[in-house]
Amino acid sequence: MVATPTPELVEQFKSVASNVAAVVYEAKGAEDANHYVVKLAQEHNVKRVVKSKSVVATEIGLNKYLEDAGFEVTETDIEEWIAQLAGGRPSPKKLEEIAELFSKAIGERLEPNPQVLLQAARRYLRQSIINADIGISGANIAIAETGTLVIINSEGNARLVATLPPIHVAVIGREKLVSSLNDATTILKLLSKNAAGYKMPGYITYISGRSTTADIPGALMIRAQGPEEVHIVLLDSHKQIKEFNEETYRLP
Repeated sequence: MVATPTPELVEQFKSVASNVAAVVYEAKGAEDANHYVVKLAQEHNVKRVVKSKSVVATEIGLNKYLEDAGFEVTETDIEEWIAQLAGGRPSPKKLEEIAELFSKAIGERLEPNPQVLLQAARRYLRQSIINADIGISGANIAIAETGTLVIINSEGNARLVATLPPIHVAVIGREKLVSSLNDATTILKLLSKNAAGYKMPGYITYISGRSTTADIPGALMIRAQGPEEVHIVLLDSHKQIKEFNEETYRLP
């Protein structure tokens, strides 16, 4: 059963996140969330978008909305990138098939060797992140008392997607909201233990608004080591994604 945060918790998160210069948008539905992201990209003359794995963004069809609007979208999770290159077909499992997909995307002939393919994917996807205008992620947890997003990742790509491009957009369900850092820590421990038997995940990224620094005398500077803008799109994913999927995938 999906937990429903109280209206007070939602308002607390919105207020605190806004105080650390994040823009929080409560989407009325899946289509409204997609429209917000597309409009944001258009207003900033965006050309290239990178995404880390986000279940919510996938379920609301965000990639298609962005691509239909003319944006170049690249998935940076290797499994998701393989599926994207396969064009919606079942993801290939044979090394020869993956090598063929990678070779076509990268523009060089790659042998079907796991290490060769991994290094080629790493180079290509890292450069895609460096060149991107917007990075889109999900978030595993959102902390109301600090306005913080918590992102768990095994490959490290989500951390780059959320920090290297000048604009970071996080698309999350309201059920990810928790009250405190202590609550978030408890969840992190449970997730790691139940998913992989670890004490804590490999990569945990905490994001509280825009990147700033006061280390250079004279002024508080933004985009010190991260994005100039952080946008958080909140959805009632349990209700709104279900409605969106029923309408989108309805059989004739």
